[in-house]
Amino acid sequence: MSFWFFLPPEDLARQGEIVLQGQVIAHFKAARLRPGEQLVLADGRGRAFAARLLALSSRSATAQILHELQNNAEPPLKVTLFTGLAKGEKMDQIVRQSVELGVHKIVPVLTERTVIRLKGDKGEARAHRWQNVARSAAAQCRRSAIPLISKPLSFTEMLGLLHAEKLVLVPYEEEKDRGLGQLAANLAAPPRTAAVFTGPEGGISPREMEKLKGLPGFYPFTLGPRILRAETAPLAVLAVLMYLWGDWGP
Repeated sequence: MSFWFFLPPEDLARQGEIVLQGQVIAHFKAARLRPGEQLVLADGRGRAFAARLLALSSRSATAQILHELQNNAEPPLKVTLFTGLAKGEKMDQIVRQSVELGVHKIVPVLTERTVIRLKGDKGEARAHRWQNVARSAAAQCRRSAIPLISKPLSFTEMLGLLHAEKLVLVPYEEEKDRGLGQLAANLAAPPRTAAVFTGPEGGISPREMEKLKGLPGFYPFTLGPRILRAETAPLAVLAVLMYLWGDWGP
């Protein structure tokens, strides 16, 4: 099995032998790579290349680009996950496993019932941390694109973005009848993009739900009779979407 690494797109813009420096050298050493080993070098934007490690020193490495790969790890459905900001390691878990499930972008949202509050530059710092989690998860599951992790937005800022979405999926515990299966049966064609909003630990407030109802693509649905945790609900929704319209189904 080839080792999988991400490089800046400009480093992969040229063919033949390339010289690598910076953080990737530490990753090579941690993987105990030796000259001659096969690599996959991805640009984080959807392209991946087969390569061979030619030389490795303490500060640089030389690799030979062999050919571009036809990587099929990116699903045809692009899902943007808007999720209530979870506390502690829960947000790391949501990011990591959403990337594994094929999410396109993640936007943490500060809602009425969000427990954690971020002041000053802490939102930017957390987003940088989550982006590193996403990068690691994308390499682990061999994706050629790294999902973008946004800085936390307010509920109002999220609404502004959702107005442009054709399909806004919201799991809601008060919805008892409509499910994702019904939606799939009634759509004329599989969607290519979808936005999902899941609430924080305290759930979505009635006032927030009233505002969501004004969105043109709004579709509330049930996740069944059991109440899922804030870190479980987005993963459950992503899994169903990947089966219905992604790359899990027939």
